[in-house]
Amino acid sequence: MSTCQPVNVSKMRDYTTIILEGGLGNRMRVAAAALATARRTGLPFRVLWLNQWGMPCRFDRLFQAVNGGHEQFEMRDAAGWERAVYARARAANLWLPRAAQHVLHRRIITSPQVYYLQQDGFDFDAWFRHGGGLLMAYRDFASYTGEDLRSLFRPQPAVQELVDCYCEHFTSHTIGCHIRRTDNQQSIKESPLELFIAAIDREIEQHADTRIFLATDDEATKTQLLRRYGADSIITSPSAATRESSNGILLALAEMLALARTSRIYGSAGSTFSQIAAQLGDKPLFYQKLSTCG
Repeated sequence: MSTCQPVNVSKMRDYTTIILEGGLGNRMRVAAAALATARRTGLPFRVLWLNQWGMPCRFDRLFQAVNGGHEQFEMRDAAGWERAVYARARAANLWLPRAAQHVLHRRIITSPQVYYLQQDGFDFDAWFRHGGGLLMAYRDFASYTGEDLRSLFRPQPAVQELVDCYCEHFTSHTIGCHIRRTDNQQSIKESPLELFIAAIDREIEQHADTRIFLATDDEATKTQLLRRYGADSIITSPSAATRESSNGILLALAEMLALARTSRIYGSAGSTFSQIAAQLGDKPLFYQKLSTCG
């Protein structure tokens, strides 16, 4: 898809523009919320993917082009001028994107505002009906379904090949464990490894053919579980876990899609990644949390 597109201001005055922010799971849930809203209301949406703030990878490297089954809905990588206009406004760019955004859009909602507006019962649909708005979000603003996710996010063949390689080793009872660490303090604090080990041990006791698909951003966690259960029981990526490169995001997506094909998912508190995997596969999700486990 071309990255050099002319500015169509008249069209922008009709469309609501959504800028996806945050990591992979956050972006996916915001896009799905936009599609669900477009289908429900018939309103036009443009959803743009920028390589910034936790996402060093282009959309078209991960996913096939889509229109979501709605003729007035588009989702794609941002074009060259869009990358400049919708960059995060900060001192380094002299806050210029903010000024450009106000020129192009009648009204703007930023990421931090979405949560508080939801708490106050804000009518997003009414806001969208005015047209020409700009919403930047990492939090979903409307309900959506697993089918919304699946219709938008069809993996590129290279990603699907990785998923298929993982799933070749699945038994009739392969469970998924997503153990988030690194920068997610809530997951580290509320979802310690001991809770996952207890859950795995219960599964093995009940099902002799249990295998564990492990998705994690922490190599120490991977090593510890491999030592405890062995390589015959643990299915996981042989590559070092990272979310700071384009290839790392591609590998993370493959893990998410493989999680979606397990029989059930044990997830980390505060992780959208666990949630999206469960929704993609319509699989039960059990958050491992100290507050609910004892």
